[in-house]
Amino acid sequence: MALPPADGSITCLLELLRERDDSAALQLWERFVPRLLGLARRVLASHPRLNGYEQDVVQSVFASFFQRLHRGQFYFGERDDVWNLLAVMTVRKARMAIRRENAEKRGGGQIVNEAGPSTSPLEAVAAAQLGPEFDLHAEELLAGLPEELRTVAVLRLMGHTNPEIAQQLDWTVRKVERKLQLIRLTWDKHFSEK
Repeated sequence: MALPPADGSITCLLELLRERDDSAALQLWERFVPRLLGLARRVLASHPRLNGYEQDVVQSVFASFFQRLHRGQFYFGERDDVWNLLAVMTVRKARMAIRRENAEKRGGGQIVNEAGPSTSPLEAVAAAQLGPEFDLHAEELLAGLPEELRTVAVLRLMGHTNPEIAQQLDWTVRKVERKLQLIRLTWDKHFSEK
């Protein structure tokens, strides 16, 4: 495979990307990510629950960009076309995230304090400290989770806030919130089947 150009020419990088050159992908990533993160952050700024979500948006943009580039869906006439396309994709994906967050099934944009009182049935039971029967049931529910989710659940049940969990796991607060939502959905499904 050819070596990426030393000058980082966009045209050369795109040719190497079409050949699936990982080092060219890394150069393109390093060139555009800081600006795209800033753009995504500005679009998401008015939605506090999406704080920290700009990294997810930019990763999604690049995943889509690389897939579509490999399929031959893009033609670039000028060097600024790449930036313009990535910027448009970033704004659109950020706006999609806002629409998803404001959807009725997510509370219509209402902010819920994740660090406050819990709505999970298991966390409610945990707060009541019901003794050995609870311990067995909690153990069963925790064992049913994948390891990553189990770690988040245990930290949350130990009383850690979302920012504390994010710091411990080196994640964004938004990622912790999404993992907690997955746990709640899994456990709610478990309780509704009983």
